[in-house]
Amino acid sequence: MARYDDAAQLNRRVTFQRFIGDADLVGDYQYLDDENWEDVVTVWAEVKSISSRTFDTAGQEQSEVTHNIKIRYRSWDYNVVNMRAVQLGKKYRLLSPPLDLADGKVYQLIKAAEVWR
Repeated sequence: MARYDDAAQLNRRVTFQRFIGDADLVGDYQYLDDENWEDVVTVWAEVKSISSRTFDTAGQEQSEVTHNIKIRYRSWDYNVVNMRAVQLGKKYRLLSPPLDLADGKVYQLIKAAEVWR
């Protein structure tokens, strides 16, 4: 039986999308190219920032904010790590497969990084 004691925390609509285009020359998905993504599912979620960092890539300083996205448990038909999440115009690169919280098949946690380019 599902527990709904903290279901009110799931207060954001998050859409998970899968990539249907071609990767770039180094195999990277074009996370900001909206026309190559299609919606898979929209769910209620809790989105929490957990860390941030600044790093250099090819001589350019970039920032990354890592988030935890908590959703109700669901089975996935796609490789979640090759997907992205979109919420209020923000785009998140998924960093981990869904983690079943407490092995109860009630909630899942997905680690994601906000995409900034």
